[in-house]
Amino acid sequence: MQTIRPVHLAVAMLAVGFVTAATPLPAPQPVDAPVPHRAVYAITLAKSTDASGITDARGRMVFEVSGNACEGYTMTQRLVVNLVGGEGGDRLLDFRVSTFEDGQGGLYRFSSDTYLNDQVVEQIEGVAHRQNGKVVVDLTTPKDKTVELGTAPLFPGQHLNALLAAARTDQRFLSSVIYEGSGSGETADTATAVIGLPDKLTAEAAPSGLPDSPLVKCRHWPVSVAYFKDGEEAKPESGEEMPSYQMSFTLYENGVTRNLVMDYGDYVLNGELERIEPLASKSCKSQ
Repeated sequence: MQTIRPVHLAVAMLAVGFVTAATPLPAPQPVDAPVPHRAVYAITLAKSTDASGITDARGRMVFEVSGNACEGYTMTQRLVVNLVGGEGGDRLLDFRVSTFEDGQGGLYRFSSDTYLNDQVVEQIEGVAHRQNGKVVVDLTTPKDKTVELGTAPLFPGQHLNALLAAARTDQRFLSSVIYEGSGSGETADTATAVIGLPDKLTAEAAPSGLPDSPLVKCRHWPVSVAYFKDGEEAKPESGEEMPSYQMSFTLYENGVTRNLVMDYGDYVLNGELERIEPLASKSCKSQ
């Protein structure tokens, strides 16, 4: 079963122009976003194939992040969605993840549990840290194992800030090697992002239908990301690499996301921002 990725890693390619020779951003990237907040998304079915048999999907996703660039960031996410139809009948998917990432990108702690009809189908837990220019992962679940990644990937918060850095400098394309601790937890992914033109929204206004919050009253960009599993890219007859997962979203300059589209191949889920609230934060200057 493919797990749900954290929403800050949010794809059908957007119809925007992009450059293909982006200068790679150095790793690690210091993390200064997202701002601490709690967001609730309504999950619905966008589309599905006949092969999936899924006729409807309804649920909620709650995302919460706290901390700052000095103390590091703690993130929790829970998605519960009922998938109607398909082989085996209706299914209740419950995905829970918690992570901690230090502000300088030296350490990343992760734990995730996936339930299907109240039965555990996947559990991953471990710690990744940078060592001698590489990333070493110490897994404790599903079994004790140490993995050394051949590249030095970005952690999720670093990838978010790399996307924001690219967006602010009008970079339309960004390819990054990232590590989230997903799947078996033993490999990194390649994330290929296309970034659209910024919305010229003023700080005093917000799009109609959005919660009335200052968190959604800043500059933002449409972003789409295709994820390729390291060494496991599926190739059709054309020989072109196919992503294992795709996601698109609107990315705000403070790290908030909305308009989520999560593409699992046979079915696609929408995530509409319903509620959002700031959480208490402490600046590095006060420490």
